[in-house]
Amino acid sequence: MADRYDFYFQSKKPEDVLGFKFFTAGFSRTVAVRGVWKLTCQWLKCFMTPKGSDPTEPEYGTEFSRLIGTNITNMQDLRDVVMLAIEDCNTQIQTIQRKTQPATDELLLTAVLTQFQEMGKDGFEAWVTVRSLANKELTIRLPDLATRK
Repeated sequence: MADRYDFYFQSKKPEDVLGFKFFTAGFSRTVAVRGVWKLTCQWLKCFMTPKGSDPTEPEYGTEFSRLIGTNITNMQDLRDVVMLAIEDCNTQIQTIQRKTQPATDELLLTAVLTQFQEMGKDGFEAWVTVRSLANKELTIRLPDLATRK
């Protein structure tokens, strides 16, 4: 069987985000991805999609993007919302993967919050590590989706 690749989408710069469009196909050549990158892209797409915004799948997505513009100032409450969104996303991705049966290096083992800290007066920085069943991992920073190896 030929290797299956997925379309790699790019995150937008925080200053370019209008409304809830966090991703773009970019202006450069399309890049095919597989393995932990493909898994991370699938996970991020679900995580950043506002729950209820897809009319064909109303339960798809999480409440994470609804934090933008909220007045939650308690860092523990923010951390709890982020952790609940991560758990919700993990459950959805695992359910999707039971149906699609991807390769082992693209199967979600876990995604966990590895770091959470206050940034300035109104912001926070959260790092999430996405790990595949093949024990490959990628750590990303929310909400701007920078990576750390």
